[in-house]
Amino acid sequence: GMRILLGLGVLVLVGVVGCSTPSPPGAVGPGGAATPGSAPKQTLASEQRRLAELFRGTPVVVEMQREGSLRIQVPLEFAFDKGRAVVKPPLAKVLDLVARSQRAEPTRLAVSAPTDPQSKAAQLATERANSTRDYLVARGLVPTRFTVTAMTSGDSVVLVITEPPAP
Repeated sequence: GMRILLGLGVLVLVGVVGCSTPSPPGAVGPGGAATPGSAPKQTLASEQRRLAELFRGTPVVVEMQREGSLRIQVPLEFAFDKGRAVVKPPLAKVLDLVARSQRAEPTRLAVSAPTDPQSKAAQLATERANSTRDYLVARGLVPTRFTVTAMTSGDSVVLVITEPPAP
């Protein structure tokens, strides 16, 4: 009797799938609006709107770049104390939100951090960039997704999120 039940189940499934398309065939072109190429851009753009809204009225800048990447800038004074490479709470808040939204995405992240003004200590910039990356890695982002850059000048920690290259 089991085989008959399975057969019925398959028939019912086929029927449901067949009926679930009320729109006339061809209403959506081949590939439709859901072409894989256009989907990630959508997510970064909506991520930009979400973060920009959350950080409205703060010095954090969240903007889409011309090539479609998402750039997040946190002024140095809110990111690290002078001479230190420990992530401060305002930067941590930004990173927490990014980690939560990007954990399941296939995006790449570029982290760059500056040394202190009037300082040429590239080592400090490197420690800060690594510290920013490590903070995100501790929250579930895989280390291989990152590129890390130390800046000898600049006044902000910058995080750039990009789509993975198309296969």
